[in-house]
Amino acid sequence: MPERVLEIHALSPLLFRDGRPFTAADGTETAARSLPLPLPGTVAGFVRTQIGKALGRGWGQEVLQDLHALQVSGPLLAREEEVLLPAPLDGVIYKDGNGDLRVMRLRPFTPPEGAGCDLPEGMLPLEVTQDVKPESRYHFWRAQDMERWLLGEDLVPERIPGLPTETRVHVAMDPVRGKAREGQLYSVAYRPLEMGKDPETYRPATLRVRLSLPEGMGVAPVGHLGGERRPVTVRIREDLSGAWWDCPKSIQERFRGLGPGARVRLILATPALFEGGWRPGWIERSGSGALHLPRGLSKVRLRLVAAAVGRREAVSGWNLRQNRPKPVRWMVPAGSVYFFEVEQGNPADLLESWLRPVSDHEQDRKDGFGLAMWGVW
Repeated sequence: MPERVLEIHALSPLLFRDGRPFTAADGTETAARSLPLPLPGTVAGFVRTQIGKALGRGWGQEVLQDLHALQVSGPLLAREEEVLLPAPLDGVIYKDGNGDLRVMRLRPFTPPEGAGCDLPEGMLPLEVTQDVKPESRYHFWRAQDMERWLLGEDLVPERIPGLPTETRVHVAMDPVRGKAREGQLYSVAYRPLEMGKDPETYRPATLRVRLSLPEGMGVAPVGHLGGERRPVTVRIREDLSGAWWDCPKSIQERFRGLGPGARVRLILATPALFEGGWRPGWIERSGSGALHLPRGLSKVRLRLVAAAVGRREAVSGWNLRQNRPKPVRWMVPAGSVYFFEVEQGNPADLLESWLRPVSDHEQDRKDGFGLAMWGVW
């Protein structure tokens, strides 16, 4: 089944609600906040809807099952033709005494004799070498900066804060009196798909996903994404490698020279869902040849050494089939980093899962949770 890249353009600012309550009831939030990017499940549902519209076969059970089985990887943020990736959590950007920007690497280290920590058995802490205040608004990195970081090179990335926030204040109107209802003041924060502070620095942004699309199947060109049914357009990019970030040759060459005992890193490009909360459930089964593991991980046995994991994030939604809310689950945020040692197998096989999902459950992988980038440390 051939793979394609879909590019999503916004026709108005978008709303990707977080999990906070937002109703007219007393004591609840009166501000609707938007996530930096839509969750993978949100985009996967949108893409399947657009494919279903283009099919024109209705929404019967068989059609829904076929759509649900489609693999959708993403979303990735793109600034014009440039793919941007979440900042890795093992890099701290700061200013030294001269005001020059530096990047501090967080790497596993063995505490000195007599010292200890309460991490799980076998895990090492990450070493903080500078007592500094981190610089803010480095939320996304360019792909070429990420490539150098995955190879272990020193660099200072471009400052990219991500999509701006556009907050609009509303009032609820009393249709009888034609006046605002008392206490019915609320605000909604949207995310325009654009970057830049003024017309000179303005640059359009898009969302991209990669999916296996059967021959002859297309997508409806106009749809609604996120909260409030905000309109977007969708187009298929024919230049697959030009619109996606394939594994760079430099990383492929580095991994070809590795063997058992190599130190490799996994950085998440989208939030992931694991059986063990922050800990991937496939670690103990890696290299065992077991079925239904993420690509490449059944061939290489890994030992987890350390991790830089951000604060957990909630994901829920509405189950249309059962007409009830989905239970809340907790995600590992994008940018989280896992440090491994290769115990057995060819480390180059790990690159089979380059920018492909590595969450534990198959359906979560089909929804795009946990896209992986591999590097060394």
